[in-house]
Amino acid sequence: MNNDRNLDRALRRAADPVPARVSGEPAGELLEQIVRSDRRAAPAQATTRVPGRRPRLAIAGVAGTLAAAGAVALAMVNIGPAYASWTPDPAPLPAAAAQEIAGECVPAPERGAVRVVIGETRGDYAYVNAMTPGWSRTCFRDHDGSVRESSILAEPLSAEQLGAAGIELYSWGQLRTEEGYVRLMAGHLGSGVTAVDIAVRHADGSPTRTVHATVRDGYFAAWYPEGIDESSSNSTTLTLRLADGGTVGDLSAGELLNEAKRD
Repeated sequence: MNNDRNLDRALRRAADPVPARVSGEPAGELLEQIVRSDRRAAPAQATTRVPGRRPRLAIAGVAGTLAAAGAVALAMVNIGPAYASWTPDPAPLPAAAAQEIAGECVPAPERGAVRVVIGETRGDYAYVNAMTPGWSRTCFRDHDGSVRESSILAEPLSAEQLGAAGIELYSWGQLRTEEGYVRLMAGHLGSGVTAVDIAVRHADGSPTRTVHATVRDGYFAAWYPEGIDESSSNSTTLTLRLADGGTVGDLSAGELLNEAKRD
């Protein structure tokens, strides 16, 4: 019983990096489900329903929760600048490495059916978006080789539902590591989308950074350092670049997380 109470408290403390989502409905109900669930296997179907929206179960910030028990103080001596090797432009992750990361992140009963759709590296870090039947999972490999699940999504939309210029955001949560905090984003794209640029701006509108996502076979993924204080004031938008030369811009990440854009 004491272990259950300790886990409950650790989960609630670690969820703090995304206060707006954890404190709202239905996020509060979702947190209760996480606390009471067996993380070794995914539930058969989404249990959270939002009126007027499609069925989905998104868990963002779970990776920070899983790391809470062994969290290291963020201010460490002699580790150099935080995320010094990070780059706005990704490099491809070898298929074998991507599959290995997914194998460490996906529950054992689903590993036989896992399909890696995105694998990228930015400096000393790797990020993977893996699909299993009915689910999308994102997995982050830190510079020390540790792998953490960063989000899951139930019942993702099909390519037909998205159309040519649609987009569905699977993940946009924060993760805490020994170097600080990062934002991790992943999703599914319409058939005509060839590139995704992510613009992060301060509250006054001045640019913080532009991040170029990895795009492959209708999926995309990207991540970037973002402090816990910045996350509550920054604005984040996406621009989709289309095969016909057109663009779809100023798409709010926060709005996309709640509702996919269909063409």
